[in-house]
Amino acid sequence: MTDTLPFDATGGPVPVPPPHLRLPEPAVWAAFSDFDETYLAHAATPGQRAHLAALEEFLLTEAVEHGLLFGWVTGSSLASVQEKMARCGARVLPHFVAGALGTELTFFPDGVARPDPEWRQLLRDSGFDRDRVTKAVDRLARHRVELFPQNAPHTGNPTEFLVNYYFRSLGDPRRDEQSLDLVRDLAREHGLGLNISRCNPATGDPADCYDVDFLPPVCGKRNVVRHLCARFGVAPERTLAFGDSGNDLEMLGAVGHGYLVANCTPEARSRFPQVSPHPHAQALLTAFRHHLRR
Repeated sequence: MTDTLPFDATGGPVPVPPPHLRLPEPAVWAAFSDFDETYLAHAATPGQRAHLAALEEFLLTEAVEHGLLFGWVTGSSLASVQEKMARCGARVLPHFVAGALGTELTFFPDGVARPDPEWRQLLRDSGFDRDRVTKAVDRLARHRVELFPQNAPHTGNPTEFLVNYYFRSLGDPRRDEQSLDLVRDLAREHGLGLNISRCNPATGDPADCYDVDFLPPVCGKRNVVRHLCARFGVAPERTLAFGDSGNDLEMLGAVGHGYLVANCTPEARSRFPQVSPHPHAQALLTAFRHHLRR
C-alpha cells in the first residue's frame, strides 16, 4: 500500500506513509462512507478509477478548506481495507476508519494508523462478552434458526468485539423475517448489539444469505456517526453519509444528507428514498461539490 524511496542508509527501500488528510480545525462538515462497493469499486472500470482519482484529489486539496472531516465506516477490518486499497488502486487515507462495523476506530494524523483509545475504552465498558453470543446462537439453534460462522476472506481477522454469522434464506421472505425477528429478540435479551442485512455477493458474500453480526450495543454505523459528530462538534445539518446496502441504512438516516450510490442493492433501494444518479466515488464527489461549495 505504501510508496517507497529508492534507498535508506543501508541501501534498502524506505517506506513512506501514503497520502493522508489533515484534520480540519475546526470541523465544519462530517462525511461518512461505506467502503466496499460505495467508496471503492472492486472491479473498477477505467472510468470508475478516474472518478476515484478525482475524489481523492478533491479530498487532498479541498477537505481542509471546507472543514471536512471524512472517514470510512465499514464492515471490513482495517487490515482488509488496507489490502483492498492496494489491490484496487486507492491511495489516500481518510481522517479515520471505523472498521469491523465500528468495533475498530483508527485515525491517521500523520499517515500512520493510531487506534483511538477513547473509543476502545467505551467498548470495554460496554460489557460485551463473546460467551453471550455463543449462548444466544445455541438457543437459536434449539428454535431451528441456524447461523453459520463467517470465515470469508473479505472480513479480515476476527476482532475482540465482533462475531459474524450468516443466516441462509429459507426461500420465503415471511419465514426469513420470522427467523430474523427471533434473532433480534434473543440479541436484546442477551444484551448484544446486532446488525442484520442482506448479503451482497459483489463484496465476496454468498448469495441468498444474510449477514448476522453481534457486537457491543454502543457500536454499529449509526453510533459511530453520533459519537464522532458529538466529539468534533459538527451540526447535524452539516453531515453526509454514503452507502450501498442494507447495513448502511441506519447510518444514512443518522445524518442530514444520506445517499445510496446508484449501484446499491435492490434491498437498500426499496428501503431508502435518496439514491444518487451516480455510482461509487462519483456519487461522493458530486455530493461534496453540491453541498460544500455552496
